[in-house]
Amino acid sequence: MAGQRSRIAIIDDEPDIAELFSEGLKMAGFKTCIFEDAEDAIEYISLYHSEIALATVDWGMPLMNGFTIIKQISDIDGNIKILLISGYDLTQEQLKVYNNVTYLVEPITIATLIETVKKVLFQIK
Repeated sequence: MAGQRSRIAIIDDEPDIAELFSEGLKMAGFKTCIFEDAEDAIEYISLYHSEIALATVDWGMPLMNGFTIIKQISDIDGNIKILLISGYDLTQEQLKVYNNVTYLVEPITIATLIETVKKVLFQIK
C-alpha cells in the first residue's frame, strides 16, 4: 500500500464477524484493527488516520448507522477508502454522495472480502 497507509479498520458490532474478517485479511497480508463500537473507531481514526488505508463499515451499527460513520471518517480524512457492508439492499442513489465508498451486500465470503479490498486499494479492475 502506498505511503504509510497500511492498516484496515474493521468496524462491526458482531465480534465473530469482525474477527473472521480480520483473520482473513491478515492471512492475505493486511494489517487490521477491530472496533466493535463506532465511537471508538472514530476516535482511533481521528488520531491515527494517516495509518488507515481502508475502513470496513457495518451498516447496522448501534447508535450510528453506516452513513453517519462514513461521513465522520470522510470528514477526518477523505483519502481513507470505505467498504460498506450491509445485509440491506442500498441503492446507488443512496451511495452516490460518497465517492470513496464501495458497497458489498451480505452475506459475503472471505475470498470476496479480500478480492474487493485488493480492488479498492490497488485500483484493480
